[in-house]
Amino acid sequence: MNLTTIGQGSTLALMLFLCQSISIDAFQISTRSIRRATGTLGKSSTRAPSLRSIPSLKTTTTTLHASDDGTPAASPQQGLVAMGSDLQSQLASAFSQLDESDQYDAILTGLCAKILDDPSMKGQDVIVALQDPLNLLEEMNSRRVVAGSRSIMALVDAAAAASDAKTMAKVMSLASKNRSISQYGILQREITPLPVRRDSRVKCPDGRTRTRGERLDSLPDVPRDDRGREVTSALAVTSVLSLCWVAGVLGLDDITPLTNTLWVAIVLVGVVDNFFDLIKFGVNTFGNDKIGNVPDSLPLGLGSGQLTGTVVKGFSRLMQVDTERECECEASAFFTAYTLGLPCFSFRPNALEAAVMAAESAQKDNDLDPLLTNNGIMKILVWLMSPVAMENVKHAQLIQSDPREAEGFLNRLERSNFIDKNELWWLSEGPEEKEDMLKWAYTEADLLLRRQSTAVKDITERLASGAATVGDCVAAVENY
Repeated sequence: MNLTTIGQGSTLALMLFLCQSISIDAFQISTRSIRRATGTLGKSSTRAPSLRSIPSLKTTTTTLHASDDGTPAASPQQGLVAMGSDLQSQLASAFSQLDESDQYDAILTGLCAKILDDPSMKGQDVIVALQDPLNLLEEMNSRRVVAGSRSIMALVDAAAAASDAKTMAKVMSLASKNRSISQYGILQREITPLPVRRDSRVKCPDGRTRTRGERLDSLPDVPRDDRGREVTSALAVTSVLSLCWVAGVLGLDDITPLTNTLWVAIVLVGVVDNFFDLIKFGVNTFGNDKIGNVPDSLPLGLGSGQLTGTVVKGFSRLMQVDTERECECEASAFFTAYTLGLPCFSFRPNALEAAVMAAESAQKDNDLDPLLTNNGIMKILVWLMSPVAMENVKHAQLIQSDPREAEGFLNRLERSNFIDKNELWWLSEGPEEKEDMLKWAYTEADLLLRRQSTAVKDITERLASGAATVGDCVAAVENY
């Protein structure tokens, strides 16, 4: 039995490791690299990636078993290619012909593929497994080797599996230093900060200078969301109509006249309340000589849609399925987070995730930017409001987005025991300050998405395909 130890700087040993632990998908190299491997471009003089950047490989050993005729053979448990075999020599030769960046990309993509191919690996396990790819990327930065788009996409997908803002922040920080991404946090300066005082003057996006109070007075209100009452009303009406139907089916003669009257009244009120204008137009146009003019309004507000509007909205919320609408909201949230430098690539932003990220930004020894500041809180609020702004532009009712998440984020910070209340300046200003912050953030989100509609549309199309990952969305923003 022979024992072969994988040492630092050994290209052949590195290839043995790749054969053992990296899927063949990691070696999808460019046509130019393939030509190099076959010798058409000559041999590369670059040095192979050092195993020093991957601690888990420093002491890796491979046991090779001897066959009956004394020829070394690979262990079936190890899955390695025997020393001296034709396949091994071809693989090592091909790898040695790649330039330095292709070698690094192959290893980085393969290490990330190991994480992504293991569905049982989550949370802290992913964070631990990411140490090798991050160490390798740090070595690439020190040697000024720019990572390819494929390896960066794989690394972002692996980091997203950890569901940890600090880990994602470290990945994005290293990728930015590597110059493999350029759009992360690029639009932070386009967000107009909320002035501290209402009489403070600020230059608005339209080029005019106004006081904070003047601009707030001209801004639209944040859309309201009353989905709880809407759904409850719809379910209540459905229950009553179901009871009437069951009474008729079972032949309950004692209550059938009452139930028939009840369901007819419900349907009649619903039709008149929601289609009164259409009924009035038809009568005045075609039946004016027989019926006469229909009054402009009905008692109790009937005909305006207010009486049954809540029920109708509840039915719309329960029954409507719109994939494109959902993807638009998710794309707007991702694009806003990425371009504002927030390492939270959740397609559905929520108050809890935002509050945790803000609290973690106050901790030491992480790559998160401070978020418990005026600008930091505003960036998070803009992120939470971006799906609301996107959906409200195209639809009268909010279904996929929820404007209450932004206010819920501020409420969570106020109730948190891990945050110094002195950092929450709006507490001393009263409830009006919080309303101003939400209104300001909603408008900034709307302006940002309107200016960047092309990029958001590209992400939406990728999400609508049903196979897009976080890495694919990064590729859309970075124009890979």
